[in-house]
Amino acid sequence: MKHLLYLVVCLCSSLIVYGQHSVILKSGEKLQGVVLALKNDTLQIAIDREMTLIDMKEVSSIFFDEYVPYDGSLLLDDEVKFIKSGKYLIEYQMKDRKMTNAPVVSIGTEDKGKVVVEVTVNRSGLVMKAIPGITGSTTSSEYLLTKAKFAAQGARFEPSPNGPIEQKGTIAITY
Repeated sequence: MKHLLYLVVCLCSSLIVYGQHSVILKSGEKLQGVVLALKNDTLQIAIDREMTLIDMKEVSSIFFDEYVPYDGSLLLDDEVKFIKSGKYLIEYQMKDRKMTNAPVVSIGTEDKGKVVVEVTVNRSGLVMKAIPGITGSTTSSEYLLTKAKFAAQGARFEPSPNGPIEQKGTIAITY
């Protein structure tokens, strides 16, 4: 126990440690959060963005969680990229991937608006699922939603053999 506390103190010598941590209490309870500081025998840890203070005498172990690979979820801060499809400029967001084949966009109406389609892409770069009308869309026209869905399904992305099995992103088409 003394060795563990010594290790924790050494690792926290700057008094503030940032990162994802698991704290095991002597009661057996496991807490996950971000260790912010170890001051005066009190561990300061943020759990669900709320500060929690724990007396070190209640702590059994602190683990630095291992690397968690990217799970394919769309991150809001993903870079917006553009590709041309005929006279249309297509916006898309897909973490660490480029679109290799733009969706074929056509329209047979005077309807106007932007349709944002959430796409799920496999490792080969094929669009496996397309859900039109998500946040950011400016139209509820069933015609435009349907056209955008089928256009998005025709898009292709760079293969990512070592990436997540399924990866999500968006394709935005402005009609």
